[in-house]
Amino acid sequence: MRKNFLRGLDRSFRRLSLRERWVLAGGGLVALLLIGYANLFAPAWERMTLLERLIPRKENEVREFAQLKDAYLSISEGIRSIEERLPTENKFSPLSFLEEKAVRNQIRGNIAYIRPLAPQVHASYREIPVEVKVENVTLAGVIPFLNAIETAPYALRIKRLALKTRFSDPTLMDITFLVSSYEKDVSQAMGK
Repeated sequence: MRKNFLRGLDRSFRRLSLRERWVLAGGGLVALLLIGYANLFAPAWERMTLLERLIPRKENEVREFAQLKDAYLSISEGIRSIEERLPTENKFSPLSFLEEKAVRNQIRGNIAYIRPLAPQVHASYREIPVEVKVENVTLAGVIPFLNAIETAPYALRIKRLALKTRFSDPTLMDITFLVSSYEKDVSQAMGK
């Protein structure tokens, strides 16, 4: 059946004049070009236009990544320099330091407690937290005490601070805060 179809097609082609053959060949060529365009060129063109639209976005991402890298390196350098300055052992007691600052700032009588908490070991340093509660104090009375802690020559940091006004006298408040001191972790340093 296929042979008959091909013979009939061949006979029909031979009956055509030269001009009709050229028109038929040209139409076939145009059909092949359209099929090639639809299957090859159009998807490639769409992909190229998509990639051209993505270029500015990717350039922005590269710039953002470079900024993040610079920020990370800066922070890492800052952390490294702080860790280098940490003492191997604290030469002071955070408890006695806080007591001394409370006496100096005249709020010793208002301290409910100064309680050391369990040290926390981090990558290359130890954090030694101390919880402090000050009761019946004015804000103006406690600010110099907190400032003395923040500006101490030692590696101290106030990590958590909670202020609560007194129900009986709203000008007075109870303040609870956590102060951490830092030192190098000798066990980590020796293990390296």
